[in-house]
Amino acid sequence: MVLTTRFKVLCAIAAAVGVFIVISGPAPESAAPSTGASPSAPAAVNGGTRRPAPTPATRDSGSLLARFAHRVSVDKFAAALFPTQSWYVAPPPPPPAPVVVVAPPPPTAPPMPFTVMGSYAHPGDATVYFLTRGDRVFDVHVGDTIDGTYSVDGAANG
Repeated sequence: MVLTTRFKVLCAIAAAVGVFIVISGPAPESAAPSTGASPSAPAAVNGGTRRPAPTPATRDSGSLLARFAHRVSVDKFAAALFPTQSWYVAPPPPPPAPVVVVAPPPPTAPPMPFTVMGSYAHPGDATVYFLTRGDRVFDVHVGDTIDGTYSVDGAANG
């Protein structure tokens, strides 16, 4: 197995943390307060959590588990170990849009439903214009009324 520098550094850090934990623990005689109760009677620790008191043999043996037996978490602190935290800041509301009053457009006539197909001018007669709407063809002269609605007033500007 090839040991990389990163792996070696991480192992050294882990070993240093382990040594720190073992050294920084309380002395064995301060791990359990001496009470008049028997060594096997449970003792109250941190707000009602009951743990058995270490026996004199365990206290003297210096085992790692006996040194950490007094460390108990309180519920109110345990819930605060990883509190939720958000750095989200709501953006300010957008400024109100300016009110633009647009005048309505002037009224216009609807589009003509007819399409000019062409015209025919016989010499001496009035010009005949051919208009289509759908599949119907109308032949109209100036002054005629189509379908009782549209009237042909003149033919100017083409």
